Amino acid sequence: MCLNRQIIAAVGFLLMTTSYALGHVTGGNLQNFQYNAELASVAPIVDGYLDDPVWETAIPGKMEQDLKTGRHWAESSDFTGSFAAVWRNGFLYIAIKLTDDKLETHQRKLLLEDHLIIYLDPHHSGRKDDLYRFEIPIRNEAGMLDYPLTRVEWGNNGQTCELSFQLDGLAEKGKTVGFAIAYNDVDNGHLQHKIAWAPDGYTEENVFLPDLVFTAKIEPNKQQKLIQWGRIKSLY
Repeated sequence: MCLNRQIIAAVGFLLMTTSYALGHVTGGNLQNFQYNAELASVAPIVDGYLDDPVWETAIPGKMEQDLKTGRHWAESSDFTGSFAAVWRNGFLYIAIKLTDDKLETHQRKLLLEDHLIIYLDPHHSGRKDDLYRFEIPIRNEAGMLDYPLTRVEWGNNGQTCELSFQLDGLAEKGKTVGFAIAYNDVDNGHLQHKIAWAPDGYTEENVFLPDLVFTAKIEPNKQQKLIQWGRIKSLY
């Protein structure tokens, strides 16, 4: 009798944990969809120009999902976009490269301008939270930024952008946060497209965010290599 209760309890626990995991990864076809932000040996300078060495090796994430239709956005002269991310000393750094055939800037209302939208879920609740929703116009203006966003700089006439987020202990190897990035393409005062980094079928109605994982490649220094070589020699 006691054994049966233990089996029932174990099965119930597995069902609860499995349903939570599936609910997290399948909301919006998110299985096997994530971005790995690599540890940078030197933090990039956030000036809007993607000339830091770290961006030469960072793997880009393509913004090619139309959030309005849920369909794949093919590259065109209308818009192409990509981003890359790295981390260092508790900060997340994001570089963005855009090509828009017609930039709408300096309008009275943000909705009438081209702009970025970034979602960041530091607590990894799996849901969009307006507390961590950032709408970023294509211009450099001094002003207060909402935490944890600490800096935004544009360069190349609005074609490149760099941002930094202060995440402290959340930005460590192996940790994960919810993350999404999209571009609102506005032409002639009307929103034409919402293009995002997201999996196929993902729309603006989805409540779950893709994952951004903090990774680090640990390369042994010369001393470690000598120790390893000594151990290998001792086997022979």
